Amino acid sequence: MQRSSGATAPPPQAAFAAALARTPMDLYVVWNGARYAERQGSLSSRTLQLVTEPRTPLSLRELILRAARLEDGADFTPDAVRAAVRQHQAIRGVAYYLVRKTREGHFVAVSDVAWPADGSGPIRAGDLIATRPAPLRRLAG
Repeated sequence: MQRSSGATAPPPQAAFAAALARTPMDLYVVWNGARYAERQGSLSSRTLQLVTEPRTPLSLRELILRAARLEDGADFTPDAVRAAVRQHQAIRGVAYYLVRKTREGHFVAVSDVAWPADGSGPIRAGDLIATRPAPLRRLAG
């Protein structure tokens, strides 16, 4: 007879809280206002549609919480939301940027973006993407 270790899976709320806690507080998503070739109804598209204000950084943690509040939010785990945002960075016509907020309050690209939807040319990880109150754009230097 095999003995149980006594460990049980954490309840869904505890697992969600633990996954949310693994999300860095300095990560944000910024929509440049452009349209992109979305896959209607996909988890990725539905996640990104929750970012509604162009050029306004939204905390990745807040995006995860918004997704969890959807009617079928069980599919929108923190890991799935993070993956949707990261995968979007590699498509042709990126409209949502994953950015990191610096101590100075600037937002810099987390990863390279080869094809921004606004046609501005490639963005490299570390490029300055948005500053407050300046509009979203890539800044020189």
